[in-house]
Amino acid sequence: MPPASANRRADIDWIRVAAFGLLIVYHVCLIYAPWDWHVHSVHTIEALRYGVQITNPWRLTLLFLVSGAALGFMCRNRPAKAVFGARFNRLFGPFAFGVLFIVPPQAWIEFMDKGTWDKGYIEFWLAQFKPERWSVSFSMNHLWFVFYIAMYSFAALALFGDPRRRTAVADWLERSLSGWRLFVIPLIYLFVVRQLLVGWFGLSNHFPNDWYNHAMSFALFSGGFLLGSRDGIWSTLERLRWHFLAIALLALTLLILNEMHPGGRAFFSSVRNSLYALDQWSTICTILGFASKHLRNSDGPVLRYLTDAVFPCYLAHQTILVMAAYALKPHGLQVWVEAPILMAVTLGGSLAIYEIVRRIDIIRPLWGLRPRLKAVAAPRPDVPTDLTPEKKSATGH
Repeated sequence: MPPASANRRADIDWIRVAAFGLLIVYHVCLIYAPWDWHVHSVHTIEALRYGVQITNPWRLTLLFLVSGAALGFMCRNRPAKAVFGARFNRLFGPFAFGVLFIVPPQAWIEFMDKGTWDKGYIEFWLAQFKPERWSVSFSMNHLWFVFYIAMYSFAALALFGDPRRRTAVADWLERSLSGWRLFVIPLIYLFVVRQLLVGWFGLSNHFPNDWYNHAMSFALFSGGFLLGSRDGIWSTLERLRWHFLAIALLALTLLILNEMHPGGRAFFSSVRNSLYALDQWSTICTILGFASKHLRNSDGPVLRYLTDAVFPCYLAHQTILVMAAYALKPHGLQVWVEAPILMAVTLGGSLAIYEIVRRIDIIRPLWGLRPRLKAVAAPRPDVPTDLTPEKKSATGH
């Protein structure tokens, strides 16, 4: 098995790309779900109440874990201060731009759809950002994830930025999580956190009081940050991947049955919370194990294109989806027609925006893209380029 410290982990990139594709499907499903979202179709699919359990327990937690691992790889050859600056520049520009210009169309359409606003977009935008509202928390919508990744990155760097401390903590964790303990100990932690905190705080995506989310997501983010380059961890995930898959399939089945049962939240929801944690961690271990085994070295131009595109597409996708759903709603299309159109428009529109912004240097940083390297003109054959001034003098140039 190639070392986990190789310069590039294609499996982590593939997981991020696949998670974005899954996110589009998930958000399209929310348009038909039996609960409120930004905009809703004329159709409601009751079965989605149970279908979302296929991804809900693990989808975002997995992303936090691999995001922490990616940050850990950044810290291998760079000081924490440099990584901090790079994270700030990469995340806060797009976040601020998104809050000001990407998210507001979603909110405007939502207010229009629900009958709480009947004026134009410019008036809505000015009302949202008038000075007397500056002390009020602005709507982040899907950009909450970008903000959390930034905050977790800064916290991890503050706690473990020193290489000696990071190595010592990672060594201790790796010893503590050897073999099956890699599965059992995080599983117990996820169950206890959910049992104690989710009833009090829920999942608010409001950073100051989102304590269940922080206890769960920051722990996994930190674990990825500390252990993402440890070969022993990846070897265990690969070796036990089929066991994890069997457990994940069983846990998902039981979780859906528990959700369907009218007494599923008995015993202070402890049964449901244990099944949730079991499904959550076993699925994450399954994905990491199979990805490491089969995708670790599956790099190439397609992956590099998609890896570069995924952040701008994430920024754009939900606004495109909300606009498309609002535009299609009056036509009353059947679900089997409407849903594929929404998926195609969302994915195609997101990639179209990426293709535009990646070509315009001045706005690339606003969409999470690094500045393009300036092309260096090829030297003329008759002009020596490796001569020092002294050599130039000697040759008469």
